[in-house]
Order: sequence, then structure tokens, then C-alpha cells
Amino acid sequence: LRHASGRPYRDTPAYQHIVATFRAHRVTSEKLCRAQQELHFQAATYLCLLRSVREHTALHREYHGKGERSPEEVAGLVGFRLPQQPGGKG
Repeated sequence: LRHASGRPYRDTPAYQHIVATFRAHRVTSEKLCRAQQELHFQAATYLCLLRSVREHTALHREYHGKGERSPEEVAGLVGFRLPQQPGGKG
């Protein structure tokens, strides 16, 4: 959550919702939490979502909107080199 928002993560509605959900599902002496495993699964799923969004944003920033690229630059992006022309051309 720290990476997803520009403000302190404890002020975000997502953080407040997660904390409230965990508190609502905690095990007490009066009741047993039947959905405790489900809550951990939801937390892991949300963490995966946040990581994926962060990685997608980084990839989008790196590769999107740079306009037309030269063949040499495209080959370099995927790890190839273009063959050299005989006679010193290219």
C-alpha cells in the first residue's frame, strides 16, 4: 500500500478496510473464526494484486509511448544484435 498511494498508507480506505476485516474475523473466546483461512487467502490475493499493479506500472513507464524505434534498438531490447554488413556498411 505504501507504493500504491502517495499519501501515508494508514490513511487509505484500503488499509482501513483490511484492518477492519481482520479485526472482525479474529478468534475470540466467544466465537471461533471459521473463515480465518479464507481471510489469509484474501490478504495474499490482494498483496499479489498490488505487486502486479506496481510491476505493470513500471513496465508501462519503461516501454510505452516512446514512438518509433530503430531496428537496432528493438533488437537490443530483446537481447539480439543485428548482423554486420560486409564491406563495413552498418
